Amino acid sequence: MRTPCVYAVLVLLSVVHSRSAAAQQPTNPAEAANPPENPTPTGPAVPSDVKQPPPPHKPFDFTVYGRVNVSFDVGNQELTGAPCITATVNPCAPPQGQLRWLPDLASNLSRLGVRGYYDLSGRDYQAVFQLEAQVDVTATPGNKPNGNNDTINPGNTAVTGALASRNSFVGVSTPFGALKIGKNDTPYKSVTADFDFLADTPVDYNSIMGNTGGDNRTEFDARLPHAIWYESPAVMGFRVNAIWSPGQNRFEDNIGYSIGENVCAGGNAGPCNDGSFGDAFGVSGEWQGSGLKLILAYEMHRKTNRTGDAGQDTPAGTSVVGTADEYAWKFGAKYTFAPTGTTVAGIFEEMRRNDISQFNERQRDGYYVSALQKLGAANDVMFGWAHANATPGDPGAGPIDNTADMLGFGVRHWLTPKTTLIFSYAHMSNGLGAHYALGPGGHGARGIARMAVALRLRESRRDRADRKWHRLLYRNEPASILARHDARLLSVSCA
Repeated sequence: MRTPCVYAVLVLLSVVHSRSAAAQQPTNPAEAANPPENPTPTGPAVPSDVKQPPPPHKPFDFTVYGRVNVSFDVGNQELTGAPCITATVNPCAPPQGQLRWLPDLASNLSRLGVRGYYDLSGRDYQAVFQLEAQVDVTATPGNKPNGNNDTINPGNTAVTGALASRNSFVGVSTPFGALKIGKNDTPYKSVTADFDFLADTPVDYNSIMGNTGGDNRTEFDARLPHAIWYESPAVMGFRVNAIWSPGQNRFEDNIGYSIGENVCAGGNAGPCNDGSFGDAFGVSGEWQGSGLKLILAYEMHRKTNRTGDAGQDTPAGTSVVGTADEYAWKFGAKYTFAPTGTTVAGIFEEMRRNDISQFNERQRDGYYVSALQKLGAANDVMFGWAHANATPGDPGAGPIDNTADMLGFGVRHWLTPKTTLIFSYAHMSNGLGAHYALGPGGHGARGIARMAVALRLRESRRDRADRKWHRLLYRNEPASILARHDARLLSVSCA
């Protein structure tokens, strides 16, 4: 038996660009929401048939850019229908608080940044930089001392409104690729960003994909701090990206903060016993040509500490959970058939943790299928389905059915090349022991589930770089109340 939850959102998003020509709507439907980002803004290419010479190249230049994405949300958890509450035998105490429709305002991945370059030896060899910050438009920015462990005020302890809180770096760009140092999205995350046509909405695929245990964070959709990475050029359609982030942790079990950080690796506050890891590294490869994109990606989190899950009484005995490596790999394909404006994409993902099987909720397979169909020049219809297979066990219940499915669709109307109106709907169906949520993708406020109406105005390029980690819990609630809930979401956006 499964129970439903619902959520609704209204989003307004606006764009800031200090210097850029007016972009036209992309002809590739897959790029309509996810156009690629140029990490080295050296100016537009000049077609061979252009008679006038291109503007002179500047040895130094920069661009100020941004996005304001504000939403009005109305959410419904439907927790009053939880199985343990409605059970006639051994019922649990109901949760307290506003359990039905609750309105709120949220700043969904709003940001402001500056990027630029300085010629070292012509435009082929450049020093490049980027500083990007999250902007809390509707909320008061500041420190959140209890991190994701806080049941009332979720989020990590970082000051998310601070300078350079998002992808930021300094590096060197050459014809052989770019080498950068700073903080950035992992290759594992970015290589399939354009597969998720409903990204940055409550239907974002990270409610399941990249999410090992159904928590309100996506471990394998990360931005790694104190990292160094390489971005290769495209060679005959092939591209390879790689990243390494040293753990910078004096503790062998990574129970403390990394040096220079005010939050555990993985996003929680201390003690760092719920996903904190040491060294992290990853690599992705892709090939694009003739409308087809093929990808393969891998990411490793060394010595991930989950000791906070240990010591629980289960039918399989007292849970034993320690510190172990967690890693994931995935492959996928996306194809655009330009004559009909049709794009389809699919991903297979496998996540693994080297730990005791009957208490291991971090190991499973997952699937994602999406499609986008253009209807004329100004309309898109989008669809997405994500599935999480069962894990070998659970630290609070032992082996249990914790499968989950998220199904969503959306319709987008282009008002201008930078403004769209989107209507979307999502449904999350959780098994008996599952607790996946609609919200870890970074849209709106926190929630196990939501129905959304969204009005968004956004920049033409799409950047899924940041993922807010959300959780809506109630004090002193048993974990069983949060499990086995379905989620429904309705969304209308202008982006």
